Amino acid sequence: MTEGETDAVKGFVVACLALAGMRGAFAEEAELAPIVVTGTFELRPGPSVTDLFTLHLQKQIETKRALEETLVRSPWYYSKYWNYVPIKFGSSSPDPDQFFKARYLTFDYQNDEWELRKAEKQSLFDRR
Repeated sequence: MTEGETDAVKGFVVACLALAGMRGAFAEEAELAPIVVTGTFELRPGPSVTDLFTLHLQKQIETKRALEETLVRSPWYYSKYWNYVPIKFGSSSPDPDQFFKARYLTFDYQNDEWELRKAEKQSLFDRR
């Protein structure tokens, strides 16, 4: 036999012995002492899903009412009226489009591009 065949046979023998050893482990049974349960088992009934949802809504309503009461008692400059005024006083920041809009998307850039193309077309067709 070659060396590879002998290794295969040895592996087969080891696998058979392992299976035979496991066979004995499955055949054993363990006996446990009996368990005696004394007393009664009671389940504590928790709130139902509907009750939990109702409590959640009540908390939201109470929070909103508390906020409204606080706003009523607060100074006039915290009034909800100021949410509807389009002008924000004290804003010294420049136009936000300068920072968030690419230059090639601005109207000035597109207008300059259009003027440049118009001038190029005119120069192509001008006969000098």
